[in-house]
Amino acid sequence: MPERTYREIHMQVIISNLPPEVTTETLLQEIQDRHIKIVDIKLETSGDPDKVMAIVSLDTGHAGATALEKRVNGKYWHGRMLSAYAIRNV
Repeated sequence: MPERTYREIHMQVIISNLPPEVTTETLLQEIQDRHIKIVDIKLETSGDPDKVMAIVSLDTGHAGATALEKRVNGKYWHGRMLSAYAIRNV
């Protein structure tokens, strides 16, 4: 099995407790950072439209994902207290 290179390892940040009216565009405007490249944002409701979660895929290492996690986690946005955590996507 070939060894993975750094560029093949991406990070994701999961953001939960988003408001039901959120769109990928409004979320991107809120979380965009000139130091972190956001590759994709997927919104999920898991069958309950009031419980929206975003899976944000990043082209960055652990430090960049953790920086975004810290910036978003605990933030009050559109009447909601957001939760965020970074995970490694291999």
